[in-house]
Amino acid sequence: MRLDKEDVARLLEGMPFPDMVNLWPVAVSYRILGGEIYADNPQPIFVKDSERYSDTIQSFANPDLFFSFAQLGVRGEPSEKSILRWVSKHGLLERANEKDGVLLIDEVKEIRLNLSTANLSESQLSGKDLRGADFSFEVNQAPITVERFRTEVLCAHQLLTLYMDIKEENFAALQDIIYGTADQRHLSSYWPHTPPTDLEKHFAYNTEIYSKKREIMLRARKYVVPGPDDPERSTFLGHLDVGKAIDALQTIVRNYLANVRLDFVWSWFSFQPWMSDYRMTRSWYCPDLLSAMYLQFYLLITDFEPMRRCENPACGMPFPATRKNKRFCNATCRSNARNYR
Repeated sequence: MRLDKEDVARLLEGMPFPDMVNLWPVAVSYRILGGEIYADNPQPIFVKDSERYSDTIQSFANPDLFFSFAQLGVRGEPSEKSILRWVSKHGLLERANEKDGVLLIDEVKEIRLNLSTANLSESQLSGKDLRGADFSFEVNQAPITVERFRTEVLCAHQLLTLYMDIKEENFAALQDIIYGTADQRHLSSYWPHTPPTDLEKHFAYNTEIYSKKREIMLRARKYVVPGPDDPERSTFLGHLDVGKAIDALQTIVRNYLANVRLDFVWSWFSFQPWMSDYRMTRSWYCPDLLSAMYLQFYLLITDFEPMRRCENPACGMPFPATRKNKRFCNATCRSNARNYR
């Protein structure tokens, strides 16, 4: 599942350097112990291998970031093995210390460095230079429980599915989600060890309010007389539910974006000899991996990207329709779909 580079450039119009939005170094190794995921070797990979700088630190520039995270929940609770594989590629979700940058320095040396504001060039951050320095780096990433990680995966999957149901005007699915009328507790019925997500909590808290508003609108529009199977009544109620779903989607995503702010591309990168007009280049600042993922999702849903559901019956994952003839979200689903023919 991927967006082509051209699609990312279009989504990030006016954003010439998406790789600068969120720098999130990946540690050498991660481990799960006692139900908690943590960096057991917190040294960033690029310190040992400078050639891996780009693919282990520039998280936002990876167009697969949000979709790969949501896809972990396609078949229910992701296993610890699949979680660890994803974390080893992208890192943990949040900072351990919000006051520090994405990297921490050995305090014994009494040297502090905030990578997000340091006036250093990429060459100065190469593995060779760092190995020769008299300090050591560690990624500033907070341990997270497997339970919490699965909850975040489920929420991302639910939001993506909700967005698709809104676009398709899938009134029946929206009604089940909003009013809890389905026999199963949405997707999380397949997630026995995962607590309710923020989206589920939102609908559970507002169900009674939504139901009362439904009755008021019916009376106002004089739709009390037609029976429950009347198509005009069903369509009217369906559009009301779409509004409620949009409200929920925006509320949850807004919360995830609370710490994202407008920013500039770093001055050392902006003012180069070939940029003689010295323009100030706009950007965003994402404090952690979780906010970077949801900024990607925000850009996707506000840009009205065409979406399609994967035709693999075991998947059904929504994905950007980058080509008209693209029927599956990735090569694996395309291959596995043959088993259902």
